[in-house]
Amino acid sequence: MNQKSIFIISVLAIMALSLVACSNATPTTAPTPIVVAPSNAPQRSASSSAFETKNNSGGSVDVAVTPQQLDVGQPMAFEIVMNTHSVDLSDDMTQIIILRDDKGKEYNPTAWDGGEPGGHHRSGVIKFAALTSKSKSVDLVIKGLAKVSERTFHWDLP
Repeated sequence: MNQKSIFIISVLAIMALSLVACSNATPTTAPTPIVVAPSNAPQRSASSSAFETKNNSGGSVDVAVTPQQLDVGQPMAFEIVMNTHSVDLSDDMTQIIILRDDKGKEYNPTAWDGGEPGGHHRSGVIKFAALTSKSKSVDLVIKGLAKVSERTFHWDLP
């Protein structure tokens, strides 16, 4: 083989290795934006939450929780988005999530409307009945997801 052929083969090999390396790179995701409602915000709806999104990363899973409904006397709902590249998201969300008020009373979910167990990307809405007492704040607690004992997301109530 002549030097020109060796050069062309070398360049093609380097390009092929570069393409393989780039395709295996871990993609980065933009952080979930934090939404804060002004004090004179209009009535909230499930499609456009005026509550702050809270984030937690641990056990190779990123979790973002956005309240959809937090009015006292009304059923409460939270949108949950989970992303990972190494853990199977197979937990029963109604079994690992509770809502806790500022007095320590715990509420179990009434429903999970979202993705089925499994995979690396899962989202949905966890729902709770209305709180039985006037509370100043709530904590949504996720227990045991990806071997993280407890993830707590806190909001002050209006």
